Amino acid sequence: MSKNDIVNMSVGERVALMEELWSSFDHDNLEYPVPAWHKEVLEERVQKEKNSFIPFDEAKKSLREALNAYRDS
Repeated sequence: MSKNDIVNMSVGERVALMEELWSSFDHDNLEYPVPAWHKEVLEERVQKEKNSFIPFDEAKKSLREALNAYRDS
């Protein structure tokens, strides 16, 4: 299959082809090592997110207030 063949496909056909390509990796059982810098970035994000969570009830209240303010405007 050439690039020209792919370019001439519909968007739906290209998405289906992409999905087939991604799913083909499952059959190879490939394992790629995660670089240390990537682990560090992920850990930093996890820690940052842990500090930014709010209780669910508070989140619901905030969303209701924002929705009511939007409706009133």
